[in-house]
Amino acid sequence: MNLFLTGGTGFLGKAILVRLMDDPNVEMVTLLVRPSNGVSASARLEDMIARIFPPGRVSAIMRRVRAVPGDLTASDMGIARTDFDQLILSIDRILHVGASTDFGAPLRESRLHNVEGTLQALTFAEKLAERSRLKQFDYVSTAYVAGTTPGRVPETSLARNQTFANNYERSKYEAEILVREYAHKFPIAIYRPSIVVGNSVNGYTPHFKVLYWPLRLLSKNFFPVVPCNPAARLDVVPIDFVADGIAALMRSGLSTNRTWHLTAGEGHEISLRTLIEDAETFAGIARRPGLSVGMLKFIERTPLRRLFRDEFWEAVEIGRPYEAYLTGSSPTFDARVTHKVLAGLGVEPPRWPDYREEVLSFCRDSKWGRRLPMAEYVYYLPVAGAARG
Repeated sequence: MNLFLTGGTGFLGKAILVRLMDDPNVEMVTLLVRPSNGVSASARLEDMIARIFPPGRVSAIMRRVRAVPGDLTASDMGIARTDFDQLILSIDRILHVGASTDFGAPLRESRLHNVEGTLQALTFAEKLAERSRLKQFDYVSTAYVAGTTPGRVPETSLARNQTFANNYERSKYEAEILVREYAHKFPIAIYRPSIVVGNSVNGYTPHFKVLYWPLRLLSKNFFPVVPCNPAARLDVVPIDFVADGIAALMRSGLSTNRTWHLTAGEGHEISLRTLIEDAETFAGIARRPGLSVGMLKFIERTPLRRLFRDEFWEAVEIGRPYEAYLTGSSPTFDARVTHKVLAGLGVEPPRWPDYREEVLSFCRDSKWGRRLPMAEYVYYLPVAGAARG
């Protein structure tokens, strides 16, 4: 496999890359990397490899990866013509992970990154297919293309008259439609993770969104309430399950022209009440009542607002893009087919009680990402070699 990888410098992209580098059938991975602040694409890649792989492996890994400067939102992904022509002659598979996950972004910005960026990757794939080189286009979507409309969502479902919680969901839905429109031109595979949290072995995450927002409020230990619906249920999966699942499906040859739900699955969601109680127990703080988002909005418009500190309202504003996930208006994801296939490949989703301590410990020990207790590469080690936090 000579793979072209977009989004390889992001959290999920890096986790998948680490797993692909353990596959001897992966000959070369070319990463689309945007130069940043005067730092070249090659220098950014070298720095990343040095951080996510053990020192003894860096030289060998660097012989199997390369960076091509570019920008997903530009024509031909912003790749120089000489680089583009060379890629056409060498790449035989594309893994498109690159996306903007900013839930609060304007729709135009979300579409630029998630729809236009996907179109640019598909256009490149089409050119490879015209030369009979492309084996498959692998696309990382999200389970939340299902939007906020309640009900069970099969892996085959896409259009269901859904409404969306934010522009990220809408733009990913539109991008998935686009990917499916190319399915008659070359093989595709679509992977849909749900809410992704830290590594189940050590809790590591560089991002503290969605699930982490109420946890961070609790960590301050002076907010009198947690703005959410405690009965709301969230489909949550750790990053290692998602990365293991995608890598295993890509290797297996079973993924072609199918959509995969990399989710905890129906019946295995966690309630916000459980999450909050786990966090309170772990932190040793008194129970905090949940306050519905609707009631909170009412209070915000009245003199009762003064009952809460300004810092509380600032935190509420930060959490606005996550409101839909914290109010219980989410669908459930039927992942039975995906789970059965992955079990045959040795990959199974851990359940929240099995890794909650790791996730919560990392929040505390890293001071919410400000300080890593261990070298970064340790957090990316395979389960057999990774230290528990």
